[in-house]
Amino acid sequence: MSGGREFPIERVSLEGASPLESHPLVQGHLEWLERESRIHNLTSVPKQDWLERHVLDSLAPAIAGWDVGERFLDLGSGAGFPGVPLAARFEEAAFTLLESKAKPANLLGQFMATSSLRSRGEALAERAETAAHHPSRRGQYSVVVTRAVASLPVLIELGTPFLRKGGELWCWKSDLEEVVGAGAALSALSAEISHTLRYRLPSETRDRYVISIRRMGDLDSRYPRKPGIPSKRPLIR
Repeated sequence: MSGGREFPIERVSLEGASPLESHPLVQGHLEWLERESRIHNLTSVPKQDWLERHVLDSLAPAIAGWDVGERFLDLGSGAGFPGVPLAARFEEAAFTLLESKAKPANLLGQFMATSSLRSRGEALAERAETAAHHPSRRGQYSVVVTRAVASLPVLIELGTPFLRKGGELWCWKSDLEEVVGAGAALSALSAEISHTLRYRLPSETRDRYVISIRRMGDLDSRYPRKPGIPSKRPLIR
């Protein structure tokens, strides 16, 4: 339930779907990840699973026909997922890879500087609580995507302020249990769950989800709250 109403759940099959493994940008990204992972802890996923669990998983909404629009932001980008695969799929979109930790953000910036992404993308080392209050970013994105490990209420507070009115926040989740407690965050951020994608990776038997949250109204200047507060005191009912 979302705000007392049902939201549609769309099912998409990823069997036989292309993870763009031959795309130069995807190839370059995975080669960069392999090289940097020898020195830095950028992912806990085994190398043999990167194409499916990182790239294909990132592309699930695109395979279902979802579109990032003209400008999107990857919240908590880490090693560049889902942002880089989506940038490969949507070659006209401008984008920001936002990562609070300086080391992975700087490494992403170095990768982008040597790839075709340098003309339309940026890697930013900053907390979302701060970046979302900058006039150049607040309310400026058509879509925010996030595979970050945080609760849905926290992601709603951190991600929604970046969106234009009518824009969407896409949250990758392993289940839908957190939806029940998201009502307070949705209300505070003038948002609603618009639809949800359900899918399975080819090697798995469990469902995964991408929850799409649409910004509906005006933004309250209080949100997001100061750094650390959204996770310490999440907006839950």
